[in-house]
Amino acid sequence: MTGPDEEFKKRLLATFREEAEEYLSVITEGLITLEKAGSSGRPEITEHVYRKIHSLKGAARAVNIREIELVCQNMENVFSAIQKGRIQPDADAFDIFHHAVQVTRASLSGKKNTALSPADIVLALRALISPKMEMEGETKAYTAGAGLILPAPAPSDRARKSRAPSDAALKSGDHEEAGNGEPSGVGTVLPATYRQAGSKFIPSIQTGNGETVRIVSHKLDRLIARSDDLLATRLFITHRMRELEGMMTRFSLWQWNQALMSSDLHLLRETLSGTKKSEIPDDLILPLKHMLEFIEYDREFITYLRHDLATHIRETERDRAALEASASEISDLIHDAVLLPVTSILVQFSGFVREYSRSLGKKVDFVVEGEGIEMDRRILEALKDPLMHLINNSIDHGIEYPDMRENLKKPLTGVIRIRVVPLSGSRVGIEVTDDGAGINGSEIRKTAVRNGLITEKEGNLLSDEEAQWLVFKSGLSTKPIVTDISGRGLGLAIVEDTVTRLGGDLFLFSAPGRGTSITLRLPVRLATMRGVVVRSGRHMYVLPMQQVRQVVRIRPDSIITHDNLMAVSIKGEFIRLIRLTNALGITDHRTINDETAQIPIIILAYGAGQIACMVDEIIRVQEIVVRSLGSQLKSVPRITGAVILGDGTVSLVLDPIELIQRAQRPDRWDAMSMTSEETPFKILVVEDSVTTRTLLLTILERAGYQVETAVDGMEAFAMLKDNEFDMVISDVDMPRMNGFLLTEKIRADTRLSKMPVVLITSLGSPEDQHHGAAVGADAYLIKSNFTPVHFLSVVGNLMKGIRRPA
Repeated sequence: MTGPDEEFKKRLLATFREEAEEYLSVITEGLITLEKAGSSGRPEITEHVYRKIHSLKGAARAVNIREIELVCQNMENVFSAIQKGRIQPDADAFDIFHHAVQVTRASLSGKKNTALSPADIVLALRALISPKMEMEGETKAYTAGAGLILPAPAPSDRARKSRAPSDAALKSGDHEEAGNGEPSGVGTVLPATYRQAGSKFIPSIQTGNGETVRIVSHKLDRLIARSDDLLATRLFITHRMRELEGMMTRFSLWQWNQALMSSDLHLLRETLSGTKKSEIPDDLILPLKHMLEFIEYDREFITYLRHDLATHIRETERDRAALEASASEISDLIHDAVLLPVTSILVQFSGFVREYSRSLGKKVDFVVEGEGIEMDRRILEALKDPLMHLINNSIDHGIEYPDMRENLKKPLTGVIRIRVVPLSGSRVGIEVTDDGAGINGSEIRKTAVRNGLITEKEGNLLSDEEAQWLVFKSGLSTKPIVTDISGRGLGLAIVEDTVTRLGGDLFLFSAPGRGTSITLRLPVRLATMRGVVVRSGRHMYVLPMQQVRQVVRIRPDSIITHDNLMAVSIKGEFIRLIRLTNALGITDHRTINDETAQIPIIILAYGAGQIACMVDEIIRVQEIVVRSLGSQLKSVPRITGAVILGDGTVSLVLDPIELIQRAQRPDRWDAMSMTSEETPFKILVVEDSVTTRTLLLTILERAGYQVETAVDGMEAFAMLKDNEFDMVISDVDMPRMNGFLLTEKIRADTRLSKMPVVLITSLGSPEDQHHGAAVGADAYLIKSNFTPVHFLSVVGNLMKGIRRPA
């Protein structure tokens, strides 16, 4: 294929993916509506979903993606049968529909769905409309041995010739092999993973475009960047205007000094033209006259220059104002172009709510309100994770199990409702509400004390309403076990951090037994911000004004030093003091020799935390346009972006929130920053597989931990009885003694009962996870989802709760 043809194909596929995402979002929303409607049905919704499936099939055929086309073809056949009243879909049928959407999404992203293949979905969809099913009126399925067996249809020539399509046939578009007939033989065997998928598969949430005109997102990002350049240019011109005004001031000073000399110049003129002329040497008279003439010319010329400069300043100011108005209008128009309906993001959580609540055995309705309200696409992208955490938290901790709701005289089905409302000042409110158990402030307080997040004394000072806000502290979780989805105590902390970084705030209201409501208040669009420009060492930095509480100057003798930590007293309050260069990892051993010096200090505040930053100079406060550092540098600690100052200097924009959190976090509990003088935590890894054992050993040792290993639970328990360990990380399925029994024995032993236990296993069913919680495991990680970063995060968070004797 030629270069231009290849490029055209890439653009066509990119357009198809965006279009397909919109179709899949609408299909998912329609499926959930239909399932809620039950036997009453919603013919108009069925028709709408049917049409979207048909459109997606046509689009897939246009770009020659046969596996998606064939899945849509068979799904279309099923919905045709539903429309004609030939079948009534039940819960199993809707499971198949949702899995068809998930497999299609996986095909779009180029990722293989490890639980299901397109061939599995095609088989399941065909089974729904098999002749056998039409005669019996229902699909009977049972699990036997290797997988899910669907009953065979009545024998027919067509059925005997048909067989399950292979993945190769789907991808190659071989419809001869794929066939359009019903399953044949004594039964159609689907992988056992099909039924497991409903409990394990968590769908990805992706942003649909929803715009009338399709523009590739990176082009919009470039357009926004260029419009921000216009605003930056406006700042440059404003800076130049200040310089011109400075020149005017210097001209005025020159004229003022010249005026002071006017009497001397007048005396000199009289002397040269009067009777005292004879007192001046003849060879000086002519030079003095030339000098006086030049001074007069100079005075007139400077006056002209000053007048000319004033005219240019006025005209430049007029042009600057016009440019500012145009730049602001262009920026507003471009930013309006990237506004998306908030509900376009929210409705895509429907599939997640359905799958995750069903995997926990809970019944949950998901309701979205607030059509037509729009926000900046970049804000919505940043909100996807926080909203997922809020929804996940409502399902996990809020909505009760059906039997509990029945005992409480509540409807068996809980409700998670997200309401979007416009607020004053170009802001939007996103309210996430559930009608579940609410937040028990007393239990939250006890958990926070137990996890070392607050002292018992601090906890006693909090009312139950105040204690509810502790749920936003990192490391607090009331879930008895950590899983790959929840239980690490990070979710709501991420919500608060993200909302604050976006320039928003949040509000919490919870009534025990009645439910919880968390409201996010956010700007409609990202915009310029104001920042404090400071110099620390040889570099200039910018601190966002939003977290700057106060700017003060202190004398060196007011700094309190204890155990290598510094603090300063501001209005009777002691605040941790850091040197900004040191906080950024730049070695700075300078000392302050002048005891009378006034040291600039910036007080940064976020939530209940605050720190005092020592800098060398506070330069100015100005409006800034923050630039991204790019995907390669977006994870650089304590830096959020860069800014071009008015004089063209590029400065880094610091992250006050991370500076505050870092200053408050004791490094000695952070294994990644452990020094050679500190005794490393000692971990026992229990794993019968030599490969997995070596992998865990390598990861933990590189992170600074001391590690010993055992091959099964019996050897591990013997080692625990004779040695001191800080944590146990164990497999579950092992010979002689498995991980569940090992955990039980650890919890039953007085000396070992408080030791953190992490189970890491391939057993990922809800029953296995509940068993892990029941025996007392602190975390339950599934090997198929294993990543070193996540693993070390879980280990590090559990280690923070360990307090060794001094």
